[in-house]
Formats: sequence, structure tokens, C-alpha cells
Amino acid sequence: MYAWTEPYEDEYIKERIEELRTAQREAAANGKILVSSYEQFWLPALNDLPDVEFQGRDRHTAPYGKFDPVPNVPFHGALWFTPLPNAELPPALMNIKEWTPANAVVDMNARMVNIKVDEVEITFTSINIGLNAQELLRDINKELVRINAGVYVYRIEPVEEVSPVHHLYSDGRIPVLTNAHTRADVTGYAVLQDRPYQHTLVYVGIAAHKTSVESLWASLIRGRGGCSMRGTSVLADGEVKMLTQPLLEFNVLHAGIICRKALPGKWEAKDDAAYALVFEDGDVESQLQALVLNRLQETLAFPIPDNWTKTLWEYALDAEYIQRMVTGGDCRGGVRIDLTKPWQDLVQNLLEQEVLKI
Repeated sequence: MYAWTEPYEDEYIKERIEELRTAQREAAANGKILVSSYEQFWLPALNDLPDVEFQGRDRHTAPYGKFDPVPNVPFHGALWFTPLPNAELPPALMNIKEWTPANAVVDMNARMVNIKVDEVEITFTSINIGLNAQELLRDINKELVRINAGVYVYRIEPVEEVSPVHHLYSDGRIPVLTNAHTRADVTGYAVLQDRPYQHTLVYVGIAAHKTSVESLWASLIRGRGGCSMRGTSVLADGEVKMLTQPLLEFNVLHAGIICRKALPGKWEAKDDAAYALVFEDGDVESQLQALVLNRLQETLAFPIPDNWTKTLWEYALDAEYIQRMVTGGDCRGGVRIDLTKPWQDLVQNLLEQEVLKI
């Protein structure tokens, strides 16, 4: 389900943490601050500091102090910063901490990271568990540096605790719907993978700013395949409808875009297909069977008794009169009902074989 399932430890990071801690202590003992000429780990980076002027031979000056090469350099680009008396230092050179190596526990179900070191406990939520272990470790440390946490993680361990939080995508991989101009996170979808280069889109839920929603909506209603999802072009099957709901706490709009052929009671005689989609949890297969029966009763010219539901479902699936769709997010299941097929012949044959009974 996930990109990684075993504890991951980066020995290089572990060794570098100890090297940098030792170098920081030495700098502090000499009244200096350890700085790096480029971005690495938690050290202040010279390129991010204001008003720095190069003086030659790894020496730099600034209105608030000077930077000199480090004796017995522990790593390439190491510098000692000496502040001027009473100078106002940039934020990056203030509140310098002695950083500590740490382990992190990643709750894959709750999508949380928990880090405990002595009296310090740090928790991150809403992490992207679709990343591999190396990428996730990098992102965790990047955030720790951003908040100047004073701890740096070299080992992460996955656990799968029971979580009351329900996620639309269990693997953490959130699809996006894109066109040439914008993109939106997908909260749910139903597509028919009928062609390798272009899939038929029946339903998509998206969350984005109003302009992005309108742009993607315009691409879909043009019917020219201007949108793509997960690297494949998607084309809506005929007329589409849209319902929007503002998500004020996130300052975005949620839009549900669905083909008319998937809406109960909206079928027209000219249509070549109808769709049945399930959005509720529970027994999705039973819900689909019931919905398909309702759609057939709506579209076929002859009656379909309720007690034919399961049998007709199984034979129609086998004959490819019904095609399963690929669904995800808030859409739990879906099928396409091909109305160009000889449904009357199928039913007549099943009656003659006494598979169906009146």
C-alpha cells in the first residue's frame, strides 16, 4: 500500500550530525558561530545572509561581522562568523541551538510524525505518506530546520495505528486534474480506461481556487480532451454538470463535476450509455447492483423485475454489457452500462435457459 514499510535509517546523516555538533561546540568555545557557505543541514547559509561582501580566500564581511575559514575544516565550505560588538544580527544568526539527533515515528494511518528527544516532543500532521522513505526524511528535516526545532532526524519508523481519521486516499497519493493553465487536487473520480492514450471521465471532485475551478470546468465542457489526470488525457462523456461549495476555512472552492448520463432521471433516448456511481461506504457491490437495476428500469423498453438484480448483473458483466470503472477518493465504485448492446436478446436467452424466471 505504501512506498515503504520498514524502518529507514540514513547512516550518512547520523555521522554528519555528530561532526557538525562537534564543530559547533568548537566554534562556540572560541566565541564564534559556525556557518556554511552553502545550504546544508541546519547551519546558517552564507548565501541567505544579507549584505555579505566577498573579500577573497573564503573571507567575507558584513555590517554586523566577519566570516573566516575554519581551522581544521570539518566539511567543505565551513566558516566561523565573528559578530561585531553591539551589532544587530540577522535572524538566522540569532538563537543558535545545539542540535540533537533524533528518531521519528510515522503513523501511516493518521499521517502524523512524532519526534521525542528528552523533554522535547514534536508532532507534524498531514504528511505525504506517498513519498518514499528518503524523500519523507528529507521533508521532515526541512520542516525541522524551518522552525529551528533543534533536533534533526536520521531514522524514521513506520507504524499503522488505528486512527479515527478517515482519508480519501489510503496510500496518500492525491491525484491532480490539470490543463495547460492550472491544476487542482482531486477529491474523487470515476474514469473508464477505454483507451490507453485517453480515458473517459464521468465524475471528478476537485478543490482549488475559484479561477482554477473555472478554468478546468471550461476545458471539460469544450469536449476536446484539454485536461489530464495522472499523466493521461481525460475527456468527459458528453454533457457535464457542476455543483460547487466554498470551503471557507481553506479559502478554496470544492466542485463536483459529473456527466449527465450518470445522473438518475437525466437519461435521454439518444444516449448510448448510462452510468451508476456509488459514493457511500459499506457494501459497494450490492449498492452498484441496485443502482444498475434502477438505471436499466429507467432506460430499457421492457420491464426488469427487482429479483433479477444479482443474476442479470453477473451475466451482463461477463458479456461486457456492463463495464467496471476505475474510481477513487469519495467515489467508491462505478460502472458503465452499454445501451447499444442487445439487452433484450440477453434477457430472452436467460429466460429460455430458465436462469431468469418471471
